Amino acid sequence: MEQLSLLELFSPPRRERRKKVPSTRSTAALERLAAAYLAPLRKLRWLCPRRVRVIFNARLRSTLGRADFTNVTVELNPHLLDRNPQELVPTLVHELCHLAAGPRAGHGPKWKKMMQACGAKPTVCHSLDTSHLRRRRRLWIWRCKSCGEGYPRHHRGARRYRCADCGGRLLVVADPAAGK
Repeated sequence: MEQLSLLELFSPPRRERRKKVPSTRSTAALERLAAAYLAPLRKLRWLCPRRVRVIFNARLRSTLGRADFTNVTVELNPHLLDRNPQELVPTLVHELCHLAAGPRAGHGPKWKKMMQACGAKPTVCHSLDTSHLRRRRRLWIWRCKSCGEGYPRHHRGARRYRCADCGGRLLVVADPAAGK
């Protein structure tokens, strides 16, 4: 397997917060690394994608990575990887094994065998601190006319919904535009 240093693959920015995702040069290095990790899986006669795109997706929130089966792409979270560069390679391998195992395999036995064939531990979840990540604020509060149950929402459009408890109509009680 081609040995690439973590600094070559992914170097954190000098500023505290990054406004742009990493350069395309680092994604090219990650794609070479992805090809190197898929090679042993092909030798074991597992069907693997020939070429995998690796991109940084700044819209990911608490997950380190995601496998996109339709576009044969691994999406990585630049915000979490900025603070935890040691998680880059394990996350890449994790998502590559998802692509190789297929959309129905999940974290099952086939995926676990592929992780072990790549020399990685088949861990499912990370335990990283995500408190620094931006959370969506629920700006709209809807309340049931009948029972008073409140429903915080990201968007205003709840006119066609009813209360889950009693079936009553919902009314806006907090409107960000009106400053209420």
